[in-house]
Amino acid sequence: MKIKNIVTVLLISLVLASCAPASKPMPTSTDTNAPLPTQTATITPEPTATFTPEPTATPVNFIEGLNNIPQPNDDFINRVVSENYLKVMGLSREQVDLVYVERNGIDGQTFIIMLDNTTGVPLAVYTGEWQKATLKFFGRQVDMLMGTDTAENLQPNDLKLYSEYEVGVVTLGMFWDSLEPQQGIINKVEENKGKQVIADLRKMGVNKYIMMHLFYPRNYPSWLLDGTFTKEQLREIMRARIRYIVDTYPEMTYIVVLNEPYQKDTLSERNDIFYRVWGDWSYVTEMFEYTRAYLAKKNMSEVKLVYNDGANEAVSSPNSRRTRMIIGMLHERELIDYVGMQMHLNQWSGAINQNGKFNRAAFLTEVKFYEQMGVPILITEMTYEPTFAFETKMSPEQFNEHLSDIFGSAISAAIESGSIHKITFWGLTDKWFKLDNINWYMIFDEKAQPKQSYYIVLKTLYEGIK
Repeated sequence: MKIKNIVTVLLISLVLASCAPASKPMPTSTDTNAPLPTQTATITPEPTATFTPEPTATPVNFIEGLNNIPQPNDDFINRVVSENYLKVMGLSREQVDLVYVERNGIDGQTFIIMLDNTTGVPLAVYTGEWQKATLKFFGRQVDMLMGTDTAENLQPNDLKLYSEYEVGVVTLGMFWDSLEPQQGIINKVEENKGKQVIADLRKMGVNKYIMMHLFYPRNYPSWLLDGTFTKEQLREIMRARIRYIVDTYPEMTYIVVLNEPYQKDTLSERNDIFYRVWGDWSYVTEMFEYTRAYLAKKNMSEVKLVYNDGANEAVSSPNSRRTRMIIGMLHERELIDYVGMQMHLNQWSGAINQNGKFNRAAFLTEVKFYEQMGVPILITEMTYEPTFAFETKMSPEQFNEHLSDIFGSAISAAIESGSIHKITFWGLTDKWFKLDNINWYMIFDEKAQPKQSYYIVLKTLYEGIK
């Protein structure tokens, strides 16, 4: 490079240097600090928790005058004040007058009753929660076990009726002619019928069972009736039958040892082979003695022994004399726990008078006889058979009122007696008698719906509470 050019470059550099500031000035106190740059890194926010609000509690309305007892809701009231209830009681919904009553139970516990003040029928009970009134509950309050006969191949509506009761009668699987068609050969199909009945009862909360019956001349097997057995052979046949039933049904609470024995001019006169061979009713003592002994051997001494008969529920009944004699014989040897009165109520039973009303005085007189003897009573087969001409002229409504009056009167008298601790109805509903073309009537109709008589029985039990 030439010197002249170097000088020129230097002069230019000096000029530029003289024009530049000597140093960068510091900001004064009045200067605003420049904001820091915004951080551009992406931050993932914390997930927002999902908040489910607490459901709004349904306000509880308490019954005025009672201590924190909630009013039942509308759905529950409509279930118990059903269309069927209104129909059979002849009411409109507006006529129903629900009131709440506080009572002390037989166990000393307090409960609340929803009562229809118009009819006097208890419809529901509160013992910590509201439940439909049942025969079981109100029977307990008067020291009365309420029971029912049983059946096979039940529809759901039939089966649910078991929950109304505390005791079930087991007859299926007990009929000797069907169960043992040949000596020593057990029909397992029949045996399983009895076991199924117990399973159905247990499913519906029924845990007390009456085995009906060990001996009943109407269903003795043909091999027994047509055989030529000695007394000792018959005695062993008798004992084998007892052993089989006790071994097969250890769940039993009661056992009807003998039902409707020898009676002249009846089917039992021909069929009661034990009476024919013994020559009198002394064979009954042997039946009860062996049953008692075998139960003790099986550690089942708590099972109660029953002698059962029909048309023996009033002092004027046809079989009262026979029943008195047999019970006296058994009681003397301490072999009997209960006398069974079937109470098939009709014109000939002695418990219904000529006006078609329950003969309360005649019934209570007979009950008093056993009370004085010291033998309590079980009503085992309560039902009603219309046999009076005037009943055929009744409208359905009139007949249901008539039926209600009979059942209500009979149960009221049983409560009054203080000697009757169980009532079992014969047949679950009217359907079972229609099937057999038998004109008997119960407290539930063919569709398993409560009849007026059901509600009157419920009312009668309620009114019997002390």
